[in-house]
Amino acid sequence: MEDRYDQPRRSRRSQRKRRRRLRPGFVLNATCLIIILICFCIGGVQAILAHNETKAQEEAEAAALAEQEEAAQKAEEEAAALAETEYDFTVAMMGDVNLDDTWYNMTYLVEQENGIYDCIGESLLERMQNADLFCVNSEFAFTDGGTALDGKAYTFRAKTSNISIYETMGVDLVTLANNHVYDYDAEGLTDTLDTLDGAGIAHVGAGENLEEACQPYYVDFNGYTVAFVNASCAENIRYTPQATEDSAGILLCYETDTFVQVIQNAKENADFVVACVHWGTEYSYEANDTQRTTAQEYIDAGADVIVGTHSHCLQGIEYYDGKPIFYNLGTCWFNEKTLETFLLEIHFTGNAEEENVTFTVTPAIQSGCVTRFTESDEEWNQVVDLIEAYSYDVTIGSDGTVYPSDEAPVIVDDSTDDSTETEAETETEDSTLEEDTTTEDAVDETTDDAGSTTEDGGTDDETAAG
Repeated sequence: MEDRYDQPRRSRRSQRKRRRRLRPGFVLNATCLIIILICFCIGGVQAILAHNETKAQEEAEAAALAEQEEAAQKAEEEAAALAETEYDFTVAMMGDVNLDDTWYNMTYLVEQENGIYDCIGESLLERMQNADLFCVNSEFAFTDGGTALDGKAYTFRAKTSNISIYETMGVDLVTLANNHVYDYDAEGLTDTLDTLDGAGIAHVGAGENLEEACQPYYVDFNGYTVAFVNASCAENIRYTPQATEDSAGILLCYETDTFVQVIQNAKENADFVVACVHWGTEYSYEANDTQRTTAQEYIDAGADVIVGTHSHCLQGIEYYDGKPIFYNLGTCWFNEKTLETFLLEIHFTGNAEEENVTFTVTPAIQSGCVTRFTESDEEWNQVVDLIEAYSYDVTIGSDGTVYPSDEAPVIVDDSTDDSTETEAETETEDSTLEEDTTTEDAVDETTDDAGSTTEDGGTDDETAAG
């Protein structure tokens, strides 16, 4: 009985055991499936990683490209901004001009068919007219009235209509701090200022009061500012007064304090300061001690170049603290004398990040009331040799560029043998001695003709014009 009833139980128990027992094929299949799943997962992870890596690389490349594009755009913008500040301009300057209707050069002019065109050489006149700014020392009064100063031997006055001569010459700026602009008293000076203003010609160094006389003239060239200041210490007998708070006159610099302050103020408002000084000894080729010491003082105050007038003949050039001093430009168009002169050109190039300034002299000669550029190598060398003879460690290049001697370019001619060089040096020394002798004679003759020289190196205005 028990056996009968126990048999099914065993059968069911056996079935359960059989169910629990896994077949080998099933295990293998399961294992393969797991492996496949693992491989799939690994592949998926690798695919995800690869995708992410590709995406990251693409993003990095895109970022790098964007950065490059941004840098290129920034560079273009900076270049464009820099281009907007680029400048390239020339300031041209010459010395003394006299348009007095009774003076030698003006009586010559009225006899010429073409007026000033027959008095200034064509190529020189073109350079005057084409300069971005052309400046001369205006040594007379533009007035149809006024009263000549009592006791002064030479007083110069030009009709106000003569302003047309300056317009033809291309004059943009005149320096007025000199010993003749006040020759026809305060009325003559005021008329001069009004005449220049009416023609649109700027002026510096004189005014209806001291504030005006001290005011620099500023000119802007695409963001680069040049300032001009002007003062005088040319008279031994002081006929020309300094302006005051309520009276017309010029700016004097016998005492340098005021002019030094003017230069300092100009430098605070400009990139480059041109200090024009009327000084020195008339018809003397050599700068005196006062010129040399005060020039250094003006450069220390902020002047970038010193430009002198008054002597009517050339004086030398000197560098101080890297800044040039042109002690005297000589005459531009003043009288009938034969005198060496030159056109000074200051060439400015650069932009907001850098600047370059070069100084060039182009030799010229005034003779018989006509001023022109030199017309031969002999004349060119005559003027350059004269400048260098009275300069201090300055060299003038073959193109007229002015250098401190230790910075001048060296020109080597390999085709010249030693014997030829020795002969050339001997000839140069001989010619230099002859020119020096001629120059000294010229100084003596001119000084005698111009007037007596006082002990302090100045010229008495009663015996000399200029």
